[in-house]
Amino acid sequence: MKRTIIILLFLLPWTANALEIPAGGEFDQRIKFIAYNPAEVVGIMGHYGFSTHIEFAPGEKIVKIGIGDRKAWDISEQNNHLFLKPIAKQPITNMTVLTNYRVYNFELNAHASKRGAHPEPNDMCFQVKFEYPASAARAAERVAEKEKLRDMLNQNDESQPKNFNYWTKGSKTLSPNKAYDDKRFTYLTFANNKEMPAIYIENPDGTESLVNSHVEGDVIILHKVAEKFVLRKGLLVACVYNRSYDEDGVTNERGTTIPGVKRQIKGEI
Repeated sequence: MKRTIIILLFLLPWTANALEIPAGGEFDQRIKFIAYNPAEVVGIMGHYGFSTHIEFAPGEKIVKIGIGDRKAWDISEQNNHLFLKPIAKQPITNMTVLTNYRVYNFELNAHASKRGAHPEPNDMCFQVKFEYPASAARAAERVAEKEKLRDMLNQNDESQPKNFNYWTKGSKTLSPNKAYDDKRFTYLTFANNKEMPAIYIENPDGTESLVNSHVEGDVIILHKVAEKFVLRKGLLVACVYNRSYDEDGVTNERGTTIPGVKRQIKGEI
């Protein structure tokens, strides 16, 4: 009975306040991992004569460290890395770490290892790495949303009428393999081995203006429909004529021909 009471008293400091204890890794139990939770206190068991390395998220930078008994622990930091080593006989204390992104709370304790670097049970922490499942899930959701939107923007909407009545004249080197429009955008497809030209429209006064466009694969997508486009590269010139040009074409207010979607992607994945 006495033995049972002694064991329970020994465990009490780590269990009474529901500390979160880092779990040992698959390859070496001394490399430990723990999921970040701002509402939890993480227990770190140090060992005299050994240091513990705590690693926060990449991009985080330690701004301030507050500790209950600074004389009990040797502490140093570098960017998102924190190094701890117990030095006092009474090591138990608390520590708060502020980074540029998060707040971390710890309870620190320590004891001497009877088996050097391989204690039993193996509560030694050479390294503690924080993991961020909530942040990873949010990032994955953002990536999925952007990819879905890109797919919607890049797909050809079969419900939109297509006009394929295009003719070309001039340099065959510059002429597209295929041309069509959907009454909002004009699509010029080029062979993979062709260099893509600059594309202009003719103004009423006879001058030319460069057409706003973007490239997707081997297709130049012109952000308008016109009766005639002029393709230039060096001294080479070709013209693309829309034989079914409709001056009353649909105004493109959403930046896309996909129903229900407005083109507005901020940043890249």
